[in-house]
Amino acid sequence: MHITEKIFLCLSLLMIMYLSGCYAPPAFKPITITTIPMKPPKKEIPSLGSQLDRYIVRDWKYIVIHHSASASGCASEFDRYHREKRGWENGLGYHFVIGNGCGAGDGQIEIGNRWVKQIDGAHAGVQEYNHYGIGICLVGNFNGSYPTTAQMSSLSALVDYLQERCHIPSENVIMHRHFRETECPGRNFPYYKLLAKTARW
Repeated sequence: MHITEKIFLCLSLLMIMYLSGCYAPPAFKPITITTIPMKPPKKEIPSLGSQLDRYIVRDWKYIVIHHSASASGCASEFDRYHREKRGWENGLGYHFVIGNGCGAGDGQIEIGNRWVKQIDGAHAGVQEYNHYGIGICLVGNFNGSYPTTAQMSSLSALVDYLQERCHIPSENVIMHRHFRETECPGRNFPYYKLLAKTARW
C-alpha cells in the first residue's frame, strides 16, 4: 500500500471515530501553580542559660510557684506596688515574673532584682521559703482562667534550668498553697503537668 493511501486510511478512521463519538481530543488544562505562603522563620531565642549563667547562685532549696491573682501586670508594676504599698525596701517580692501578654509579653520571663542580687524573696510569708525559696510569679488569676501555653512553656524551661543549676529536686518544686492558707497559684494551675515535664532526680 502506498504511503499516501496509508495516511488517507488513518485519517478516515479517525474521522469516523470522531463523528461516532468514540474519540475526542484531550481537553487542554492549563497548569495552575499554587503558592503556599510560608511563615517567616522564627528568630532564634537566646537560651535561658546564656541569660542566667552570669549570676552566681547561693544555697537555694525550693522553687515556689505563685500567680499574681490579677488579669494583667509585669515585674515593674509589682515592684512599684511592693515598694509603695508594702513598704519593701527591695521591691518586687518574687525572683521571676512570667507575663501573660497583658503588661509583659506572653511567656516573657522577667528577672527580678532579688535574683540579680541573690537575696531573700518576700513572696512566701514563711521565713524558710523566703530565705531558701526561689519565687516565680505567673501573671493571671488561675482561679478563673488558666496559664497560657507560652507561660507554661517558659515556666517549664525556667524550672528545669533552676533545678539543674541549683540542684533542686522535683519534690521541692512547690506551690504557695503547699505551706500557706491560700489558693495561690489558683485552682486551675496545672501543677502535675508541670512536674511531669520537669521531673528530675
